[in-house]
Amino acid sequence: METSSRRTRDKGMLTIFAILSVKCMQINAFHHPYSSWFFVSTTSPSRVAPLRQRSPQLCLSSSPGNEVIGTKKKTLYSIESLLDDGDIDGALLELKRLEGGEEGPSNVGEVAAAAYHTVIEACCAGGHVQDQGRKKGENGINTRKVDLIDVAEDLLQSMNNATAHAYETVISGYARRGKWSDALQKLVLMEEEFRPIGRNKSKSDEQSVPSLNVYQAVLVACARAGQYDNVTSLLTKMRRRGVRPNVYTYNSLLNVCAKDKETRWKEALSLLSQCQREPGIDPDLVTYTTAMRACIRGRRSDKAIEIFRVVKDMGIELDVYCYTTAMDACAKGKMWKTALSILREMKEKGIEPNEVTYGVAVAACGNGGRWEKALELLDQMREMNMKINTITYNAAVSALAKAARTESKQQRRFDFKQKGGKYHATGNQPQNSEVNLLWCKTLDLLDCMESEGVLRDSFTFSSAISTCGAAGRWEEAMHLINTMKADGDRGIKPNRFAYTSAITACGNSGEWEPALKLFNDMKLDGLQPDLVSYNALIGAGMTANQPEQVSATLPQKSRFMIGLVILRDLSCPFTTVTLRYLDFGMKCFNLTRRK
Repeated sequence: METSSRRTRDKGMLTIFAILSVKCMQINAFHHPYSSWFFVSTTSPSRVAPLRQRSPQLCLSSSPGNEVIGTKKKTLYSIESLLDDGDIDGALLELKRLEGGEEGPSNVGEVAAAAYHTVIEACCAGGHVQDQGRKKGENGINTRKVDLIDVAEDLLQSMNNATAHAYETVISGYARRGKWSDALQKLVLMEEEFRPIGRNKSKSDEQSVPSLNVYQAVLVACARAGQYDNVTSLLTKMRRRGVRPNVYTYNSLLNVCAKDKETRWKEALSLLSQCQREPGIDPDLVTYTTAMRACIRGRRSDKAIEIFRVVKDMGIELDVYCYTTAMDACAKGKMWKTALSILREMKEKGIEPNEVTYGVAVAACGNGGRWEKALELLDQMREMNMKINTITYNAAVSALAKAARTESKQQRRFDFKQKGGKYHATGNQPQNSEVNLLWCKTLDLLDCMESEGVLRDSFTFSSAISTCGAAGRWEEAMHLINTMKADGDRGIKPNRFAYTSAITACGNSGEWEPALKLFNDMKLDGLQPDLVSYNALIGAGMTANQPEQVSATLPQKSRFMIGLVILRDLSCPFTTVTLRYLDFGMKCFNLTRRK
């Protein structure tokens, strides 16, 4: 009894050992870095994503054809080695030898298919190669760049029995390169080639149907190209062939809508509606959040907030990313109260806001003109030892700049009414304590950024200069312009908005010479003055009562512009402002006509 059980155990161990040996032989014989990858990435040719297993391996036996198989395996090893070294041409020559007569008749189709798969996958993963053309004259050779996807297409056409794997690899290669038309055309050919016969399909027939991953690659390529009609028709065709899109399919398409340069909020809402009606699919939080992002990009904050409320009513557990997206919609829609209420709701539910969340909240307060709340949020971030980045600081600086411009406009309207509707420039800075507080707060923020090592970019300086311009602090504005020039090696240079704001600061202070210098420096930096820049210069000349200087500065063809400058003080009566500008404009016009 004991002997019998021992024999049975030994026999079982030998069987397991034999199976493992065969598996190791198969893996060692056909393992290569390409055949286990299926390329569907749509970003760059060098990035690939593991999606499916390699094609089936051969089972070796002691048949007479093993000698031919062994010879062809050596050729397959050679192809893999050449591809590892980046020698596509050498791999193609070896593939021709494998199919030709030097290695014997091609009676082992599986080996030939594996070799084709290896080369096709390598071509679809690669970029361009230099192809030597005909000689150009007596010296030199014409070279042209050839996309390796074209080589893969030729290999697919040359296969005696093209496999589904070869088709899918080429289709995904086209889609990854953005060639949606070629990918769609090749997909149609594959559907015709592997058309299921009858309704009762076998397992092998189902595997011949283009996989969901290939459909997704083509769908994303069409969406990136704005071909949403093809997206809709392809989704319908998938359902008819029994290939059901999943939630990842819709999320990928919605992500394209959210990142598209064009406004695709209507397409996003249509895709969201299809996803909700799709049998067996429940849209997840990523689906709704991505649809919200697409609406925000299309400047439909109301639609984004509506989706957010629907998600809350459905009882889906929200995360910090969804809350932040909803607050971003509030920031774009100037709904600062709603943004702060969402922030409070996050904290009450135990979801910790991150730096991005606070940055969006600061932007919402800034767009709503609540600079005090924006600064309070910055203080809260410092208390929690959060890192404040450039974007968050810029949101706060922009909030101060908007508030300063509003206060300055109101102050000019008040001064105009107090002086009986007569314009009078004192040449001094505005005495509004609110405006003075704003530019001081702005410079404090710039100092904090410098001390904390946060990069101050062109937007930071331009917004700060705008605050100084509204307050009439021309010396501070000039200092900021010089600071930007000193940081030119870091890519920070004064732009047209910064120069114009500094000229406005000089004009509000009655400083004509600094304003003229800034105007000339702007042209020396290669920036073409626009109508707003000329308006700021003319306003500075009008404040300083320098019609001669203005007429000498403006070109001859711009004489008509003098009488048609932008009316800055919209709060004053139209007729009075028009007469004031035209009176100064006529002086300049007459001086220009005498030249």
